[in-house]
Amino acid sequence: MKPIWIGTDKVSELLGISERHVRRQLSLWEYEWQEENGKKVIKVNVRSLPKEACDKYVTSLLPELSDVGMASTAEDVDTTVRAYDRANDRAKKNYDKWTLILMKCDGIVGTKELGRFVDDWNKRYPHMKTSVKSIYRQRANVDECGKISLINHRETMKSTVRDEWFDDFKTAYLTANKISVFSCRMIALGKAMERGEIKSDAEFPSMAAFSRRLKKEYAPDVIYFAREGKKKFYDNKGYHLDRDYSDLQAGQVWVGDTRTWDVFVKVPGQEKPATCYITLFMDFKTYMPMGWCLHHDAPGTENTLRAIRNGIARYGLPEEIYVDNGREYRNRDFSGQSRGHQIVDNEQYTESLASRLGIKMHFAIVRNARAKIIERNFLIIKNGFDRMFNSFKGGTVVEKPEPLKGVLKSGNFLTWDEFESLAQEYMTNVFPGLPCAGKHHAGMTRAQLWNEEIAKRTPMRRVSKDTLSMLVSRTEKGRITHMGFHVAKLDSWYWGEWMPVWKGREVTFRYDPDDMRTAWCYDKDRKLIGECTLQSSVGAMVKDDDVVSKAQIAEGVARKRHEEKLLKEICPDMTKEQAEEYIGAMRTAVGPQDIFIPEGPTHLTRHDRDSEELRRDRKVGNADIYNLVDDIDEPESTDLWDELSMGNG
Repeated sequence: MKPIWIGTDKVSELLGISERHVRRQLSLWEYEWQEENGKKVIKVNVRSLPKEACDKYVTSLLPELSDVGMASTAEDVDTTVRAYDRANDRAKKNYDKWTLILMKCDGIVGTKELGRFVDDWNKRYPHMKTSVKSIYRQRANVDECGKISLINHRETMKSTVRDEWFDDFKTAYLTANKISVFSCRMIALGKAMERGEIKSDAEFPSMAAFSRRLKKEYAPDVIYFAREGKKKFYDNKGYHLDRDYSDLQAGQVWVGDTRTWDVFVKVPGQEKPATCYITLFMDFKTYMPMGWCLHHDAPGTENTLRAIRNGIARYGLPEEIYVDNGREYRNRDFSGQSRGHQIVDNEQYTESLASRLGIKMHFAIVRNARAKIIERNFLIIKNGFDRMFNSFKGGTVVEKPEPLKGVLKSGNFLTWDEFESLAQEYMTNVFPGLPCAGKHHAGMTRAQLWNEEIAKRTPMRRVSKDTLSMLVSRTEKGRITHMGFHVAKLDSWYWGEWMPVWKGREVTFRYDPDDMRTAWCYDKDRKLIGECTLQSSVGAMVKDDDVVSKAQIAEGVARKRHEEKLLKEICPDMTKEQAEEYIGAMRTAVGPQDIFIPEGPTHLTRHDRDSEELRRDRKVGNADIYNLVDDIDEPESTDLWDELSMGNG
């Protein structure tokens, strides 16, 4: 807003204090030194004064019109008065301004006459400038809606964009292709010209007009859904279930997942820099890390079992586990079931970890990683730990640091053992003590909330050392053969003294991936038959690949589907025919392109001369005579070709 400068004497009059006091308090307002009549004087910006003083000064500048008022025999005066009383200060000032302007220019018609009025008005009242176009618009509003339109001017203003033009614009704009506003306007312009509604760009609304109407008629989230896509919409703006943690105890539910460290390390036996992983189980309520396994081989069931064994050994048994649908969780050894979204007790494999320990399994909805709080904590770990290393590679190409290539080439980065040691230290002593932004943490760290909550409940269940050592074991079903039991995936044979009497029978074989020298076999009733030992060396280790009530989840899924269906109806996907339609419309909008191509001189080459001779020889029928006679005297040529070649020589 343009400042209004006045002298200290006028400020003294507006504030009701002495001019000397005004000079002492200059730091409270906006002021500057200006030259006036060859002298330096202090000028204060009226707009920086208190509101009462500013309004008093602006009111004093208004023209004195005794006949200015809101009364009109053609409209409801009471309604206008009530609207004026309820309006904010900005609306009242707008009403006062335009009431005066319209009264002053009443009876003045014609663009030239109004132009002279506007020029004179703007010179006399620079704080209430106007234009001919604005006067025409306000006259039309008053004629249609009465003087109340001067109060609710923003609500009564109509868009210059016609409905059919806007439909063409929004159809192109509300797509995942993210067509620019400029291109969408050009498409609408071309279609309007094709229909014969306008003849030139000058008659068409501006890009700002289209954008204003779009934002007025469509909510920002609808536009976001149409242009950014469903996944991004639900990640940032979609419906989310609000979990209630009041009935949940610390350590009751663990949520697990595996992430890739965004750091390159040196792995023994590998020439190239390698990435590594962490399989983590975290307490659902306190976000406290329970158990984890750091590994540089691909995620698999072995690492998942090691991670949960470490957590059970330290804290005890959870009652429920919440994981995704990865193969490291959906298998016979961990959850006992590999199909479906829920564990069915009578179908669950009885030798699985979940069955033996009495842990209830929960699986997240497929392709719905937002349901797991561990994903947000992985981001905290990434920003607080991964970025500390010079071999940080980033999660995307955009995050990749520029010096990374030089670091990897020099080899000056951590080995796996060094990185593992630091990661263990961070997960044990640093991460639990970091402030947590969880809404139920109330400013406490993960460790503080854990200590407070765990003291309120009965101690968690524990398991014996023998059971603990069996938690990471894997199982295989097969038959005892003449050579013993063969584990195909390990290409290994096991033998026990008791096997001869069991040949041909089906057994359950259990082994520990960390110590494969000894294994155990069970009969169909899960009774231990005996131990067996490894008979051949292992070639290559081949790895395998409701806290919230059901009613709430069902309701949330239903809402999500309804929301997606509704948005899809508003913002349909683009069709293959629209590209041709859009390009055609833009071609019409641009108009015919008459491009001047000048005719330049032809550059003749020897090939042109030879071609001309062949054409001439064909006419007389002696095309090959010069090839048959070697000593013929060729007469001196006077054609254009020799002249050109001589001239060029």
